[in-house]
Amino acid sequence: MAGRIYVVGDTHGILDSKKVTTLKESENLDYEDYVIICGDAGIVWDKDLLEESILHYENLKTNILFVDGNHENFDMLNAYPQVQFMGGKVHKIFNHITHLMRGQVFTIFGKKFLTIGGASSHDKNSRIKNVSWWEEEEISYSDILEAFSNLERCNFEVDYVISHAQPTSTLKELVEVLTACGEDIPYFLKPKLEITLSNELLEEVKNKVKFKHWFSGHLHIDEELTDHSILYTSTRKIYDNK
Repeated sequence: MAGRIYVVGDTHGILDSKKVTTLKESENLDYEDYVIICGDAGIVWDKDLLEESILHYENLKTNILFVDGNHENFDMLNAYPQVQFMGGKVHKIFNHITHLMRGQVFTIFGKKFLTIGGASSHDKNSRIKNVSWWEEEEISYSDILEAFSNLERCNFEVDYVISHAQPTSTLKELVEVLTACGEDIPYFLKPKLEITLSNELLEEVKNKVKFKHWFSGHLHIDEELTDHSILYTSTRKIYDNK
């Protein structure tokens, strides 16, 4: 079956969706292709802008997949119907817009993907509970148990991991890279580098699963590490059979 798979960083609804629309134009995307957003898709965020946001992505005329980030409206997101899709559980948002739920293993064009959305908002003290942040944003132990249960069926081996946050060891490697030349870590980034429960739980997954590469977002930077790509403005083509 012909098609391509791309991975992109946070899109925040329409706000940062230019990376996807540009990809659509440059790659001539169609319904045989898949674009995976590494959380904070923001498609399901503001009920007053929901229709506009959904139409924006649906009009791209390709398949939009996303894991959840920390800036999602979980009340709205979890109200969507839960169905099976390519081997795992999803919320079907619209015809070609799909939320890849946590701890699932999907097979797309023969490639296996483990998906674990979620992260902790460093700015939640300035947000309003169940209005602009939700407790469900944090990765939970039940999410990890779900992941281990599904990974057991594929001998704890996948091609790619898609998350929003990063495992603890990845954050530590990132700090080493950013400070290697004696430079200071950017001010905006420091709060996001504080270790949270989500990072520690992702580390448990990293220690148990064998994978070829890991993709995440959340930090609003682009950085290539040993086995991990942190995406924001950049995109990655990881499969092409056209």
